[in-house]
Amino acid sequence: MLTGDVMGLLAGLAWGATTVVVRCTALNQAPATHTLFYQLTGACILLFMYALLSGQLHFRPGVTGSLSLLFQIFIVGFASYLTWFSLMKTYLASQLGVLSFMTPVFGVLAGMLFLDEQPQPGFIWGTLLILSGIVIVSGWPWFITQLDRSAARRRRSTGRNP
Repeated sequence: MLTGDVMGLLAGLAWGATTVVVRCTALNQAPATHTLFYQLTGACILLFMYALLSGQLHFRPGVTGSLSLLFQIFIVGFASYLTWFSLMKTYLASQLGVLSFMTPVFGVLAGMLFLDEQPQPGFIWGTLLILSGIVIVSGWPWFITQLDRSAARRRRSTGRNP
């Protein structure tokens, strides 16, 4: 279990590093298709080297494996990353980062939809906490604006000017 936790932390670190590299280098000016091509090419080279070194070059998927692979290629590896890199060129990474927090929620919801899994109380509480955090982070500018307006109304009603 600890190995999986460490790998999860490393994956998060790599995801953050990717965002920083894309936003702070010439890739920020490149089309999203080029960024995606570089990302997938690098991953292909690294994964092939790992497969070669670990002796995992055999590949015999069945129907389920083939469908899973096609889903990973076209939806995860192509459509979602192309969308992500396109959005990163338009919006700040901090604004988009909240979408990443929804990933586990979407994964569990997909399990409930496709695999007939039952939601656990921990999932429901966790989802509520994630959504609360997203509302706070995304709505913070709006909250500040509302507080400023409220303070200005109070000053006007008491006849005091700042």
